[in-house]
Amino acid sequence: MKSSGTKRRRRNETLISESSEETERIGLNLAREVPVPGVVLLRGELGTGKTTLTRGIARGLGLIDPTLVNSPSFTLVNIYQGNCAIYHVDLYRLQSERDLYSIGLDDFLGKEGVTVVEWSEKLPYSLGQAMEVGIVDGGGDRRALHIRYPPSGRVNRQKKDL
Repeated sequence: MKSSGTKRRRRNETLISESSEETERIGLNLAREVPVPGVVLLRGELGTGKTTLTRGIARGLGLIDPTLVNSPSFTLVNIYQGNCAIYHVDLYRLQSERDLYSIGLDDFLGKEGVTVVEWSEKLPYSLGQAMEVGIVDGGGDRRALHIRYPPSGRVNRQKKDL
């Protein structure tokens, strides 16, 4: 894992992963940076490792059996229990804003536990206090993870201009 960024109090950094195991380890380390309650927004094409990163985050948050972490593409939300509740949300199949509200996202997003959102670009609002991770396929197993660390504070929702 190669890093280009600064230690402590960093706002942005890019990490390079050479394998799915390394991507999972990056997630484990990122879990230390996520406040509880907190939100992690993931972006990346199909197959770039969003669920693998989530598995690492869940491990870092105390999930004992990381094999439980699977993409919630059809269920939209999986809930795991570690040191706190871990909400794993997949918005890939989201058709409308109504679908978003039907899964009860407002009941837990930024209010309890840690929420990890795959395909977060489909959210109709931005979350200024969330950690954001964009994953880019570098060919083979190589991935570039572009991380934006949030300023400290609570998660605030702001309607996106469409």
